[in-house]
Amino acid sequence: MVWRAVRHRLALLGIVVLWLDEAQDLVLGDSAMETEKTLRMIKSLMKGDHPVVPILSGTERLGEVIGYDPQVSRRFTKIRPSDLEFGADEGSLLGLIDAYCDEVGLGADLGDDLAARLIHASRRRFGRAVVLILHAIESALMDGDEILTIDHFAVAWVKEDRNDPDSNVFLVSDWLSVELDQQAEEYEEARTKRQKKKLERV
Repeated sequence: MVWRAVRHRLALLGIVVLWLDEAQDLVLGDSAMETEKTLRMIKSLMKGDHPVVPILSGTERLGEVIGYDPQVSRRFTKIRPSDLEFGADEGSLLGLIDAYCDEVGLGADLGDDLAARLIHASRRRFGRAVVLILHAIESALMDGDEILTIDHFAVAWVKEDRNDPDSNVFLVSDWLSVELDQQAEEYEEARTKRQKKKLERV
């Protein structure tokens, strides 16, 4: 019923591309049946008198779930941004930080290795790097500071990751030795296996 209304509204407005961000929250229902139903609804948008091109963006789990349905997998082109690289992407990240700081009237004094620390802290993911940058800028603004420093990134790290100062990528000298996400990766791997088994039973 809801999807029928969505299709009617899209046709009425002449919309031909529908971008659903954080689509894993839509696709990954409470049950395998809900997930299958949602995937069928998304497929149906691509057919009929007014076909729509759906763009789904989200976490890696979204790509995994889309891959479980052969028809959906064939119809979607899957794009995964390349990882950030040490020695190649520091300049771009610093340029992004400068642009954001200019927007809010902040200066920046970040030190020589902030961008490299940021690449490691973000697990080399651009989206995570942007989140850390925004949280660091928010911290500076909330403190009433005029200059963004590595200390603000240390605060952003606590907000995003952990409270232990000995494992804060922006505080410790041997920051490359800080292990990230070992438990989270094990959890995600187990969750992916459970999800796959559910979908295989549908």
